[in-house]
Amino acid sequence: MLIGASLRPVKDPAAPTRPAPPAREGADGVEEALAARAAAGDVGAFDALVSLLGNRVLSVAMRLLQDRGEAEDLTQEVFVALYHHLPEFRGESRLSTWVYRITRNRALNRLKFLKRRQHGHHADVDDPDVARGVADPETGAGERADPVRGLHHKGLSTVLEAHLRALPEEQRTLVVLRDLEDCSYEEIAEITGLPLGTVKSRLHRARAELARQLGPLLDTLT
Repeated sequence: MLIGASLRPVKDPAAPTRPAPPAREGADGVEEALAARAAAGDVGAFDALVSLLGNRVLSVAMRLLQDRGEAEDLTQEVFVALYHHLPEFRGESRLSTWVYRITRNRALNRLKFLKRRQHGHHADVDDPDVARGVADPETGAGERADPVRGLHHKGLSTVLEAHLRALPEEQRTLVVLRDLEDCSYEEIAEITGLPLGTVKSRLHRARAELARQLGPLLDTLT
């Protein structure tokens, strides 16, 4: 998939310039500053947002949908929606949190549709966009409480993806957002609409199940 101008909707040159939402200050406000400029009609700022967030959205979509083509289509839809709804963004949370929420909601709707169509899913686990986020040597290999971060070797990440597919959709979403996309618990609660305590308890159960299934592999990393 081409990440960049191909995701940008065609802008009507006669359309009025949209007012920019306020941008957050500080190092974490880069996404929000770009969003403010893009909402005001800065095409280059929107392209920069796509470059900044595109692969992350595709990664989440791939892991939730388990189908490369569906994930690419969903990524297109997410950025079209983002383009049209940027004026609604008020900077009260990170833009990436808002984008993840759009991605998650649309992915779940797509999964329901595909299940009705009895569509077969198959993840391309060797795809570099899927493997991204697993190869992080700084997170400490062999952590039983967090088996996802321990599987840093590509051969093991392939096994991890297979086990992720076996998790219920909600648990898979939590693991992807927390352990592979590094969202905070608070961000995940905002993305999923779940209470903070529920996020933590269900994520713990998902990690425990992964640790149970992947125990022999985790032992080889200690």
